[in-house]
Amino acid sequence: MKRKKMLVIGTAVVALLATGLIPGGAWQKAEAVVVAPTAPYDPLNPLNAHEIRLATSIIKKSSYYKPDMNFDEIALEEPDKNLVWNWTLSSDAYKSKKINKLSRMASFVISEKRQIFEGVVDLDKGTIVSWKENKDGGFYFINNAQANKALEIVLKDPDYLAALKKRGITDTSKLTVYGLPVEYNDKDENAAPRRLYKYETLLNVGDGNDLAHLVNNLLVTVDIDEQKVIAVEDDGVVPVPTADQGYNRSGKTEFKEEAHPIVITQPKGAGYTIKGQEVTWGDWKFHVRMDSRRGTLISAASYNDNGTPRKVLYSGGLGGMTVPYGDASLSWYFKTYMDAGEYGLGKLARKMVVGADVPANTTLIDATLNDDAGAPYTLPKVIGVFERYADSDWTHAEYDGTAGARARTELVVRYITVIGNYDYTFDYIFQQNGNIKIDVGASGVEAAKSAFTAKVDSSVDEYVDESNDEIRNGTLVAPNTVAVYHQHIYNFRLDMDVDGQTNTAMELQPVTVAAKNDKYRKSEMVLEQKTYRTELEAAQKFDPDKVVLLTNSASKNKAGYVSGYQIIANAGGTHPFAEEPLFTADDELMQRAGYMKKHIWVTPYKKDEIYPEGKYVTNNAKDTGLGAWTQQNRDIYEKDDVVWVTTGTTHIPRSEEWPMMSTEWVSMLLKPFNFLDSTPTLDLPKPKSSDY
Repeated sequence: MKRKKMLVIGTAVVALLATGLIPGGAWQKAEAVVVAPTAPYDPLNPLNAHEIRLATSIIKKSSYYKPDMNFDEIALEEPDKNLVWNWTLSSDAYKSKKINKLSRMASFVISEKRQIFEGVVDLDKGTIVSWKENKDGGFYFINNAQANKALEIVLKDPDYLAALKKRGITDTSKLTVYGLPVEYNDKDENAAPRRLYKYETLLNVGDGNDLAHLVNNLLVTVDIDEQKVIAVEDDGVVPVPTADQGYNRSGKTEFKEEAHPIVITQPKGAGYTIKGQEVTWGDWKFHVRMDSRRGTLISAASYNDNGTPRKVLYSGGLGGMTVPYGDASLSWYFKTYMDAGEYGLGKLARKMVVGADVPANTTLIDATLNDDAGAPYTLPKVIGVFERYADSDWTHAEYDGTAGARARTELVVRYITVIGNYDYTFDYIFQQNGNIKIDVGASGVEAAKSAFTAKVDSSVDEYVDESNDEIRNGTLVAPNTVAVYHQHIYNFRLDMDVDGQTNTAMELQPVTVAAKNDKYRKSEMVLEQKTYRTELEAAQKFDPDKVVLLTNSASKNKAGYVSGYQIIANAGGTHPFAEEPLFTADDELMQRAGYMKKHIWVTPYKKDEIYPEGKYVTNNAKDTGLGAWTQQNRDIYEKDDVVWVTTGTTHIPRSEEWPMMSTEWVSMLLKPFNFLDSTPTLDLPKPKSSDY
């Protein structure tokens, strides 16, 4: 390997191994590198460590601050989107003038036990711009410090210890005990506004997979503010399975022969550039940053159409997600995880494994977030940017034997977050033809419960054995181990600005009609068009036959059609989520997560409408998000519209997913629809094939 080089990006110095990833390099072998996440200035840059400390200092010096306050989140308060677009699309000469920099603001959420406060700090002036208390119910992220402190109380509770002893467990050092937030349920009296956590127990048998060994039917409910055990619930002893369910087989079995290597080379360097956190690749330019709640966000994405940058997506990323389990028993009824709002996807992002999580030609970016005390910390190498071959973009052969084909290259922005038993991979994929694809992959260890059943009844030919309640809500994946049915439901907030901020949503529905001229045939296919004028008109389930568009009537292609982008809310995988959540209308979950009822929503832009499940979702009994907002049925015709897409999977576990689940993918697509004048990839380079 050649010696290390040093690359200066703004004021940061970063060591790069094999700088072939940065344009101008000439290395044959591509290797992962790290870029600085800060300079140069950009109004969308996330807060750096200095700015987080500054925001905390301003708050602590104010009359609002009390010593027992917890800093749940300190994040960038985005400037006015018009100003951001002007900055993004302006020349480098304009950007170099310091006077044109936009003000730096920080938003915050602070908790003081059951009180929640939010506001904005002006970092340039050193002042608090706003401060108010949340009165809508619910809380922000779970408080790990208080949850861990309460753990000490749980492990000393006599009723809990007695319940363990009934199960033959006396050594608490071999247990993994953790608290989960109690979602509102009629079973839990006065659950709101109290912050109640339910603690469940896993047994460590030495296989490295504690999740396979749940002490079922045993819960301890704790008020973490009062640090008091409210109840110990025991629904009966089920022996904990102790057989080895380890998935890391190192030292236990021989691995398969190493696959023949596939070497990634970029002899001319990467096809993209990164300045700070602004990425330019081909005709695409966009900004990327990590949000502590929503994970990676894509901002100010524009497409260069023959020299003219055109607005596509102002802000795109996960809005929220819900993972509800379908078992109504004691250990499972409350498990309707609102992962983003309860835990924070960005906070749980992890460093990626080069060569497995991401390919060797990946550029890795760090993220800086705040801890509970308001101090900054760094998550290293949590955003990955890389190019990959993605089949042919187009191919065609004429009758005379001449052929043409072009290879498609994709740019992927990836991060992985770990939420308990699941690892989620989020990909934002930019394609040369103007598509933006969003993929979510779920892997990890499925949540399972103990059971007496060691093998399903072989006399029952069907999968459903109504005589066995233990497998009523799950699949027997190993002896005495049932993986519970559940859903992974994702909602993406897409603040589309198609050629500007005045957009209209509509649908095109292909239908069969009697032929207008039936001389040659009896029927024909035509389109029916409908324009959505209000929120409730636009809210709908995914119909694969329907074309749903966000358009701009002020912008037309050369054929005269209004420019637009198609919203394709498909799912995928082996368990596609294509209908409603599998819960009754009167279920508590459906009262507080209305966004799950539809696959496509359109709302008028409102700066504080960010989270489809509502901002303060933890321990909240009601819907304060998308399901509630859209009941206003606001005007969305020729407005600054935001599109919300719900997708996901209904997960019916299978043997092949135990003890480790191969990554299961779902996806959605934003696709130009008469946005461009012709095939945008005709100018891709010809392949250097002798067969061409």
